[in-house]
Amino acid sequence: MSDLIRTARDELGLTGADLAERLGVTIGAISQMERSEREGRIKLETLERALDAMGRRLSIGASPDSPYADYTPAAVTDKVNQALDERDGSYALRLISHAASVLKEEPDKLTDADLRTRPSQIKDARWEQLFRAVYGEAIPHERRPEWARPAKLNRRWYVSRFPPLREKAKTSTPERLRELNIYLDANSLSTR
Repeated sequence: MSDLIRTARDELGLTGADLAERLGVTIGAISQMERSEREGRIKLETLERALDAMGRRLSIGASPDSPYADYTPAAVTDKVNQALDERDGSYALRLISHAASVLKEEPDKLTDADLRTRPSQIKDARWEQLFRAVYGEAIPHERRPEWARPAKLNRRWYVSRFPPLREKAKTSTPERLRELNIYLDANSLSTR
């Protein structure tokens, strides 16, 4: 569902042990909190308590239902995290590519607030940078929020684990991704 605790810990440079100490609980309890949050089973008071221990405040809002709600950065982030939890990188890539293509075709269907609001990040730093690069590029330049700027990975990352696709990625990766050390076959970004 969301990944606010882990995202806040990462932003603050805290380990699970650090947060456990602040809350007076075990590391296992932190692990369970983060898992229950991702699965949408966490109690609000538990989530609030964990965030409060890191100097964060939980903010809950409601927005009008829209057929484009699944394409907001927050919704895509949550779905990609779930796909990665299920070890389904192919689906995670399709989610990112499809959301980016919808946004590119219908840029006015998401509000500036929709595009800015992103309470959690993708837990795998490589996937986070791929999301920022692909989805972020689909956001019109004048509306692109700060979070959508990708950073170069420290070393080359091949999105596919299949040797033929890795080999193909060496020559077909778009230059903008190659500059970030992200390698994938350009056809993998196509949603058609």
